[in-house]
Amino acid sequence: MAMERVREVGAILCTFAVYRWWKDPYRRMPEGARRLPGPWNIPVIGRAHDVPPERTWLHFYKWSKEFGPIYKHDLFGTTHVWISSDEIAKDILAKQGSIFSDRPLIDNLPINKTGGEYLPLLGENEIWIRQRKFGTHLMTGGARNDQFHYPVVETKRLLFNLLSSPASYRNLLEDHSSRNICRLAWGSPESAPTLQRVTMALLRVISPSGALPNVISPLAALPEIISPWKQYEKRRYKEEQDFFLAQMEKVRREWLAGTAKPSYMRMVFEAQQKSKIDDLEGAYQVGMMAIAGALTIASPMMSFVLAMVLFPTWLKKLQDEIDTVCGDRLPEMKDMANLPILRAVVKEVVRWRPPVPTGIPHASTKDFVYKGYFIPAGSTIHAMEWGITREPSVYPDGDSFLPDRWLSPNFPTYREPLTTYPRLEGHSQFGYGRRVCMGVDIVNHELFLVSGALAWAFDFKKKIGEDGNEMEVKDLEYSSLLIAKPDWFPLEMTVRSEKKKRMVVDMWDEEVKREWEEEKFATLNT
Repeated sequence: MAMERVREVGAILCTFAVYRWWKDPYRRMPEGARRLPGPWNIPVIGRAHDVPPERTWLHFYKWSKEFGPIYKHDLFGTTHVWISSDEIAKDILAKQGSIFSDRPLIDNLPINKTGGEYLPLLGENEIWIRQRKFGTHLMTGGARNDQFHYPVVETKRLLFNLLSSPASYRNLLEDHSSRNICRLAWGSPESAPTLQRVTMALLRVISPSGALPNVISPLAALPEIISPWKQYEKRRYKEEQDFFLAQMEKVRREWLAGTAKPSYMRMVFEAQQKSKIDDLEGAYQVGMMAIAGALTIASPMMSFVLAMVLFPTWLKKLQDEIDTVCGDRLPEMKDMANLPILRAVVKEVVRWRPPVPTGIPHASTKDFVYKGYFIPAGSTIHAMEWGITREPSVYPDGDSFLPDRWLSPNFPTYREPLTTYPRLEGHSQFGYGRRVCMGVDIVNHELFLVSGALAWAFDFKKKIGEDGNEMEVKDLEYSSLLIAKPDWFPLEMTVRSEKKKRMVVDMWDEEVKREWEEEKFATLNT
């Protein structure tokens, strides 16, 4: 019996070894090519034991300093390629976009590669091409209509709320971001709480630290009846779809009645016959744009507050510039050419604490050799933003917050004229090649308006504890999901003068009155 058992185990091991050999992508490696450098991998599981649950990007960044600007590690049979060089990322993800523009399959999502509602996560196919083209139409059209007034309204509301609840700055910034994108998407901010809930649920599903099958891919094969992840995803997806379709129907009723405010959803109806976008696809096209905005814009806003607390010298420079250019009014987009310090501070915030530090992953569809290194088809490619924005030759002293790197000719990132540069367009955080973010204009608009308004209205500094000393602020304490946001920290936020306090109150009172009159007029017309 013992010998039979040994033979059975031996047969299983031999079968597994043959399977591994047969599936090994490096059997296809061209002669003369070599494997990418990287940490030694444990058979089957790769380096799963090395991936920390918190601030994973710091670990991958550490490896980049050990193995170079492009390296690989394996994770349960998948090759992960990590890039921490802007030049390499452009060479691979932009110049070879026909090979590297796909997305890796996120196993829990019920629709990804073929069904196609999740545009940012969708594989490169006909649905993705159609949706991206239509998404670009929505973005460019939105820039031409009254939608760009929405961030101005919500910024005034944010300032008003911060007067009474400065310690709630984190929640208020989340609320601001969600309300603004709801206005852009559906013409009204009332659904912001639901959007926040739906957004966070999806973020957990797609993050490596969320659903376990995102890391241990074999678990994705479990049937739904014994898979808690698939059961949860089924419930989550239904709530999300019901929300998006309900928002679509609400705007449809307003559109047919002639009372719909400018929004992406209204533009869907206006172009639906020509675009051939059906209702479900249109609802998700707008819904996913709303989710993307709610996810990403709040993070740099919070990092801006963190930077102003930690670096008061730059807060003072920023306030002096805004006071000189704008005087007793909030900064406006027409002022941007005359506010290079504001633009430099905002861009440095996005570089210093990138909202997506690991980058949104790409997937390769064909084998490829890059400068002698073999990248097998099916690899997951990460343009690691934390490393790219700390590349020593481009960003000297990369861990330091230095807006001067955009303002002084002494730095390699300096560009002229300062009436145009620095600007966020072209920043690596917005992606590469065919996957460049479509919403750069929205991010630009909102970050500049909010950052400028906060600096115009408030002073920020570290909070004084009961012992009379400044309380510690941990500037690397960020959330561990795909979109990283700074944890709450104690601070003193005080309005800069009584005059500004009265102006903030008056500005919001005027907006409330204006919106009430608009609603009354629309009701009477209906």
